[in-house]
Amino acid sequence: MHNWYSARELAGLPGMPGTERAIQLRAKREGWEGQGRLGSKAVEYRFAALPQETQAALITATIAETAPEPSSVMELIPTQRDAISASRLNEDQRSVMTARLAFVREIERMSHTISQQRAIDTLVSLAKAEQLTPYLTGLVLRANDRTTGDRSLSERTLKRWLADYRKEGETGLAPARRQKDLSLPAWSAAFLTCYQRPTKPSVEAAYAEFALKHPAERPSIHVVRRFLNKLSAEARERGRRTPQELKALQPFKRRTTKNMYPCDVFTADGHKFDAEVLNPRTGKPYRPEATTVLDVATRKALGISIGEAESTIGVMDALRDAMQHGMFAMFYVDNGSGFANDTVREVVDRLGGTMTHALPYNSQARGLIERSHQTIWVNAAKKLTSYIGADMDKHAGTKVHRIGRKELRETGRTRLIPTFAEFMAGVEYEIDTYNNSPHRGLAKFRDPVTGKLRHMSPNEAWDAARAEGWEPIVAPAELLNDLSRPQVIRPTRRGEVTWAGETYFLDALRNFHGDEIRLAYDVRDASRVWVRTLDGDLIGEALIDGNASDYMPKAMIEKAYDKRESGQMKRAIDKIETLTGKRVEMIAPTPAPSAQLSLEQMAEARRFAELAAPKAKTFDLPTDPTARYRFWNQLDARLTSGETLTPEETQWHSRYPQHPDFTSIQQMFAFAEQRA
Repeated sequence: MHNWYSARELAGLPGMPGTERAIQLRAKREGWEGQGRLGSKAVEYRFAALPQETQAALITATIAETAPEPSSVMELIPTQRDAISASRLNEDQRSVMTARLAFVREIERMSHTISQQRAIDTLVSLAKAEQLTPYLTGLVLRANDRTTGDRSLSERTLKRWLADYRKEGETGLAPARRQKDLSLPAWSAAFLTCYQRPTKPSVEAAYAEFALKHPAERPSIHVVRRFLNKLSAEARERGRRTPQELKALQPFKRRTTKNMYPCDVFTADGHKFDAEVLNPRTGKPYRPEATTVLDVATRKALGISIGEAESTIGVMDALRDAMQHGMFAMFYVDNGSGFANDTVREVVDRLGGTMTHALPYNSQARGLIERSHQTIWVNAAKKLTSYIGADMDKHAGTKVHRIGRKELRETGRTRLIPTFAEFMAGVEYEIDTYNNSPHRGLAKFRDPVTGKLRHMSPNEAWDAARAEGWEPIVAPAELLNDLSRPQVIRPTRRGEVTWAGETYFLDALRNFHGDEIRLAYDVRDASRVWVRTLDGDLIGEALIDGNASDYMPKAMIEKAYDKRESGQMKRAIDKIETLTGKRVEMIAPTPAPSAQLSLEQMAEARRFAELAAPKAKTFDLPTDPTARYRFWNQLDARLTSGETLTPEETQWHSRYPQHPDFTSIQQMFAFAEQRA
């Protein structure tokens, strides 16, 4: 019995048209579930989608082909001896065969001196008298293969074993075992229609629906469960899982990278980080998108990029990091919007590489980069309090979410969600840890320190390849930056060109008014763009707002503010006079005390003057972590130049390097300087 039938196999059956073409048209009209036959262009249709009349005909034909002639019910499933190979026997059959073979060998040895009949009679009499050797005594129970209490030897049994051995060899001594009945019962198709659904109903729910629709042919639920247990996992789950999920139960091809060198293949993918981080631009919590580029041969993480979503900018940023280690031959990626676009394709072509896309819904083919997400990013996210992955406790996650939002609303900061600087410091640590940790996909070697055999780390595999004579092809920095800059076609007007909501100016563009030019931009630096002709000739660098100037001089603006202030005060006095009917005078403030003040008024004036007098400069710390780090550098520079600090400044200058913010922000600035 099959689960899929072609139009040729169905033609002429009850309930089916007589031609293949008519069946194909009916299948298309009624929406039958179909699939391509392996190694052929033919289309197969699912058994459960066929009409009931056709299903019954197929089941009847299958039973007629497999059912034997004898009328005995027990003979419907024949018990045959497997005399082909002992390797096909199960452990129980092999144990019984070995025990019986021991008695056959004993009879053959005794037959060298006495007759075979006398040897058999001797073994039978010794067995009854319990005088067999300990070795043979322990084999009697196994050789008889019975569940009854009488398990002794008999003449007839020994002669039967001899005959079986001489006819079929040692496998003839193995007892026959009843095989599983793998035929499909008549009700199986109707039940599987209720059971094999994407909603994954339980056996009880599917059985209840099946019993309601087919009360006449209803077996017990225990029979149904035994039937399902006989099916393979793939056959049982077909229809309950999508073809992509069903691949987890099917055989697969394991790819090996033993014959590859570093930089032969780069693979990349984006991953939405499973923890919240404070957005450096808005200060609000968000989940960053991490794009990672791995070298397939060594599993080394060569480039990363952090953004808000998978995009061309993130891919280009990560790819430029990776190309600093060496030029790739093949770029193996998925069909995401960040990879399947003309910008990335153009850069790969200009570098001389080849970009290959994986098949849709076939993430198993890119298991290397998918597994690295678990090792690097998921493990890193679980170290943070703001983790919101599937493994996070629901109530704990809700509590962290509420407390974090409340602290942000009230104080503008929170201790539960890391800042972007802290996040980037953690990213650098995780990447460095991954590249220096043993990887199970790499070759083993003997550790020079411990002397133990272990797997190489990605960095060790990279260094091992260089020790064997391989060297990466690294492009000059200027060429690398130029090639990795995405290019777009933009029109220019009066020396200006617009891109990404910004206006860039270059005086040399005056000769290209109204023409289209090539604009190359840096994904990390929006302060300038590089302008080329359509033929590729460099025109120059256009700066953002390069032709911008103040609309009015600063002094004129300040005068306008003073005039506006005086006018507002005069209009306010006129309004008070209108409301009260009394004259109001505006007196200019003066520091001189009035001679007409009483002694009490003079004392109050002196006290007010003392309160209003400028006080000595106090030690005020900035509230922003980055501002505090810059303030510490200012104090450090003053101390280095020989200037004396106040006691408060000296105490804070010595203690701040021990704060966690200091280390993370220092690493962030160092990281930015290296990339600049």
